[in-house]
Amino acid sequence: MRRAMARAAVGDDDYGEDPAVNELQRQAAGILGMEEALFVPTATMANLIAVMCHCQRRGAQLLLGRDSHLHLYEHGGAAQVAGVHSQALPDLPDGTFDLDRLELTIREAHGSRYHPRPELICLENTHSSAGGRVLPLTYLQQVRRLADRYGLRVHMDGARLMNAAVAQDVDPAQITQHCDSVSLCFSKGLGAPAGAVLAGRREFVAEAWRVRKLLGGGMRQAGVLAAAARVGLEHAEATLRRDHDNARRFAEGIQELNSPVCSVNLAAVETNIVMVSIRGGWLSPTELCEHLRAVSEEELAETGQAVSVLLFPWSAHTVRAVWHRDVSARDTELAKNKLEFVARKCQEKLALGLRPTPPSAGGS
Repeated sequence: MRRAMARAAVGDDDYGEDPAVNELQRQAAGILGMEEALFVPTATMANLIAVMCHCQRRGAQLLLGRDSHLHLYEHGGAAQVAGVHSQALPDLPDGTFDLDRLELTIREAHGSRYHPRPELICLENTHSSAGGRVLPLTYLQQVRRLADRYGLRVHMDGARLMNAAVAQDVDPAQITQHCDSVSLCFSKGLGAPAGAVLAGRREFVAEAWRVRKLLGGGMRQAGVLAAAARVGLEHAEATLRRDHDNARRFAEGIQELNSPVCSVNLAAVETNIVMVSIRGGWLSPTELCEHLRAVSEEELAETGQAVSVLLFPWSAHTVRAVWHRDVSARDTELAKNKLEFVARKCQEKLALGLRPTPPSAGGS
């Protein structure tokens, strides 16, 4: 990626003169099965642009998941910037909506003079908070039919869309055919330092360019970033398959432990994310992460290795582990062994009536 960035032919992207950006947009549009695509700094900006283009009436309603990234982690841009009202629906464990409830919400709004008028449905694929779950193709077809029945549009937050395509062994266009627009992030599993695209029909992307300019997303010699994104796209299938395999091995290792400290729902591990459940109430997710990060003299003496694993305390009872292109099969094995060591030591202390406390963080 760094070599490609150094060699990139660049120009002023704000005037459409950057050849690397233009080629990336053409390539991404083809992969996503859309007429055109627009390069933007982040997927958060791509999602906000999509909302602003689809919902041009202030007070229009956006239907999305209560645990979706767009709802929780994008600073309420739909409300702050676009003046759009978000109606959050409960996410099912697999990242989908209950379609009956979705339709009832739409019908109630259409039948009332007091409700905001829904104009857009936003989906997230893969669904991060659900642990990287992939939205089934039949579900996407059903959402599309429902949207068409009531005159709504569908946007997909596809930050990890390529993970979904690899997991389902389909072309990305088979997923996006059910959407009016889609965002794709290059700095997640594809490993680029920055950037995303927003794709859709030609007239939609033309309007998206105007909104990107409004939000300050016009860039000059952006080809250095586009070059890295193209490398990520070209190696996506091999990279993401490896990530998925490594995540699966890690999850299987946790299941084999059969530990009273932690567990995993193997059926929910579909891509590069593993949600580790903390059992028994002896440790909080934050405490388990501290144990995994820290290295002790005892660990060095027993294993001969200093391994520090960085996981994320996701919720009150869950830790999240995410794989990317820089985490190898060997790294995965070391992380699995470290978790086994930590779980065993915690069990030993608990058996003695002691509360496990992590050593000072360190190691390599």
